Amino acid sequence: MSIRLSICIPIYNCGAFVGQALDSILPQTMDGIEVVVYDGGSTDGTPALMESYSRLWANFHYHRGSERGGIDADMATCVALARGEYCWLFSGDDVMRPGAIERALEWMKQGKDIYICKHTICSKEMVILHEHPVLSPDQAFTLNLVNCDERLEWFQHAVTTEAFFSFISGMVVRRQKWQDGELPEAFSKSCWGHVARFFGLISSGLTACYVPEVWLDQRGDNDSFADKGMVARFRIGIEGYHRLADSFFGHESLEALHIRRVIRNEFGLKEFLMLKIRCMKFPARESRQELDRLVRMTYCDRSPAIDIKRFIYFGTPYVVISALGFFYQQIKWMRRILNNA
Repeated sequence: MSIRLSICIPIYNCGAFVGQALDSILPQTMDGIEVVVYDGGSTDGTPALMESYSRLWANFHYHRGSERGGIDADMATCVALARGEYCWLFSGDDVMRPGAIERALEWMKQGKDIYICKHTICSKEMVILHEHPVLSPDQAFTLNLVNCDERLEWFQHAVTTEAFFSFISGMVVRRQKWQDGELPEAFSKSCWGHVARFFGLISSGLTACYVPEVWLDQRGDNDSFADKGMVARFRIGIEGYHRLADSFFGHESLEALHIRRVIRNEFGLKEFLMLKIRCMKFPARESRQELDRLVRMTYCDRSPAIDIKRFIYFGTPYVVISALGFFYQQIKWMRRILNNA
């Protein structure tokens, strides 16, 4: 039997959450759908849990590596193990919405190379906080990225880096197109190997479709990339996408300009100021020097608005930032009380 869609889930020590993910996916599966989990050598209870799912579901396939290869390598391995015409790249701690596979199959009839869907942002306990934007306006959009005019229009409408393939759970990819690309060595341990793969395919033609439908809920406050501190986590996103933009489009290109604009959307002045306070409080864990470098990188373009934000970050005394942070936390606390009243 031919496989139309493979749900590809690379995991590592995700035993506390992957069961909820699988429970949201497997009951939706049907003939022609498989679920492939690749475990990069988990040291928690994941193997025993996966064995129980293997006994229950014939279309569930669990593969375990001897060691963790990192998200870039493990994701590539997971897709290589799949057999579907399309692969839905999925995180082991997110939750698929009921009916999402049926909707994906319907959209896949268009035959595009990549589909990007909407999703919500949730707390760690999966309480929905808000929908996460991708494009503005929020409407269906199809294009071939090899076409310069279409590509620039897509980039102009981008609100977050999800328009540039950052979030794996939100993407359904034609497996043959994925295999036509490669994981560049320069990005093999960057956490953005899949983005580099897609950017590398643009010159040969890469069709994409944005689907303005919520197909999943993303678990927040469970970022495995923040284990070395928040400055290091910011570096992955900011430096990573600046490198991608410069490597594939050139620093002065309009594409790179829009990627940097989107980075400023995702890493705002408020977040930089709060992290500056954190650097002051925990200097052994958070590097102020590295944060300053990332702020300069984020605000490298010149405009009055960007110049003002750069001046506020570097020119505002610590005591003022600390006071503003205190009042901001109080406002958040009051809003939470009022929302629960």
